[in-house]
Amino acid sequence: NVIAQRAKEKSIKSGDGKYQKRYPFSGKIRCGECGATFKRRTHYKPSGDYIAWTCCNHITDKNSCSMLYIKDVDVRKALVRLMRKLQFSRTQVLKPFITSLKSGNCQDRLVRVNEIEFQLEKILEQQNVLTRIMSAGYIEPSLYQIERGALLAEEDTLNREKELISKGINGEMSCLNEANKLIRYLEKQEDITEFEDAWVQDYIECITVQSRNQITFELKCGLALPERLI
Repeated sequence: NVIAQRAKEKSIKSGDGKYQKRYPFSGKIRCGECGATFKRRTHYKPSGDYIAWTCCNHITDKNSCSMLYIKDVDVRKALVRLMRKLQFSRTQVLKPFITSLKSGNCQDRLVRVNEIEFQLEKILEQQNVLTRIMSAGYIEPSLYQIERGALLAEEDTLNREKELISKGINGEMSCLNEANKLIRYLEKQEDITEFEDAWVQDYIECITVQSRNQITFELKCGLALPERLI
């Protein structure tokens, strides 16, 4: 086909890494002012070219967002400093954080989920009884609709509460797993001195830019830690 022929003419092979490469911060940096994602760009300067990250909204319309670009090298250095801090203070920071996740009121919430499931079963029984009474002609259709509507509303409220509790429990378990993963990595490393691409994918949920001088690393374990851009 035409696409295959053009690719052949340009010596582009399917799956060529050159055209599939993603940079470690791609899709991870967001603007603290407007919420847009930052885009990677090369700045060409007489003093030397460098890689920068710029808010997509600022690129499109400077009046819509005033956030200025940040240098890629500065973000890398900030992440190295953060990982060094976490490595040196893991006993004071990460271990207490893990303990707090473990000691959450998870058991109380599981008990509440069981209570909700019991209440939902009772509502289902009431609905079945109401339907039988209606079919036998013992109540008017209008009263049936009122009673059924009340039961459905109660059922909906309970299901919403159950969903929120379940999400909370799952979220805390996910944070606990991520925190354990991070501390295991830090304990196996010698002194951290150089940036590693894998950190961003493995431990960073996103990076929020407050200004050209400060960003916040939001870790997958739930911690949000600010760092200066020097």
